[in-house]
Amino acid sequence: MDDVIAAWPAEFEALLREQLHDLPRHDPIPAGTSLIELGLDSLGAVSLITEAEEAFGVSFGEELLDPRFFSSAAHLWSVVERLRAEQGVTA
Repeated sequence: MDDVIAAWPAEFEALLREQLHDLPRHDPIPAGTSLIELGLDSLGAVSLITEAEEAFGVSFGEELLDPRFFSSAAHLWSVVERLRAEQGVTA
């Protein structure tokens, strides 16, 4: 799955790129690679969570306790999509 590029909105891509310091700027974000391996550090994780909650109108809550939370960009986006549906976010 590492080579698969997922379909997520440009806004999510931009949030990720701001925090993935080890990923060359013009390289695609591999959907299945650990965000930590791509350069996400603890401060970046906090920023990413805060910005994603604001941008997509979700609250992660207990999701943050799941060790898979930062396992990949694809997993993180799937969590955002699921939370949007569960929390009734339409825009």
